[in-house]
Amino acid sequence: MTHFRDFTSSKEFPPKVRNVDSDAPAGMRQELIDLIFHIAEHNSDVLNDELIHRIICQCLGISASGQPYGGFRYAAGRDINKVDWPRVYDLICRIWPEFKKLGIKKIVTKPNEFIKKGPIIDYRNGVNRILSAYGVVWELSEEGRLQRYLPVQAQSLVEIAISQLAAPNFAPALALMNSARDAFDDRPRRDRDACTNIFDSMESIAKEIFKMPSATFGSVLKQIRQMNSLQSEITSVLESINTLRNRKFGHGMTTPFSLSSGEVDFTYLSCIGAIIMFANMI
Repeated sequence: MTHFRDFTSSKEFPPKVRNVDSDAPAGMRQELIDLIFHIAEHNSDVLNDELIHRIICQCLGISASGQPYGGFRYAAGRDINKVDWPRVYDLICRIWPEFKKLGIKKIVTKPNEFIKKGPIIDYRNGVNRILSAYGVVWELSEEGRLQRYLPVQAQSLVEIAISQLAAPNFAPALALMNSARDAFDDRPRRDRDACTNIFDSMESIAKEIFKMPSATFGSVLKQIRQMNSLQSEITSVLESINTLRNRKFGHGMTTPFSLSSGEVDFTYLSCIGAIIMFANMI
């Protein structure tokens, strides 16, 4: 679907800095309602305006009237303005399964190539264009989960790391990584938990790879230096991250957490890169 934010999402239009993480602007709320009703109206044999309005109201904790003044679109636009900002993001996730159950079609464009079509594709694309236009730090994933926006290359690293940790012996590292992602994507973001858990995930896989289950990460790095398992400069980077952890966000720290948002991003993605590197050392 190209109708929503088609002009302002073009490469020629300057993108907004994505720093809105504790608000759902009034204009954005109305655009989301427009998107939801537009898609529903094109699938009215399953989702009519009355049903969509009832779902929206019940999700937001508002009583739905049978015949609201001004019609269902107007009423939904009025109702969404009454709720606190986190409930708007609850609604984004709640509407996801209603469109998902309508199915996805694969349109073959070339041999062994296809594109996906369907209401859920239109919904995800529309939501993400709207969130981007308002500088919101989250985006809707292919699984219907709101996740913190990362550039495409960085997001691909996250997905690669998850796939690398699928082996049964990496289960503890995967659990820690999932906890880190939950903290990173939380609203508002839990910066210290994101740093702590992603570091612990990296430490867990390193100890598994080098068969040192009871060692500290520092001890694993000493072993790596002795064995020349990595370039010395890479080991130095890992040692610096270990020092950062011990001083700034390790377990039992008594000093206030003080990493900036950008420093959290750096720590998070650096540890994810190390997880991939260790996994490939098998």
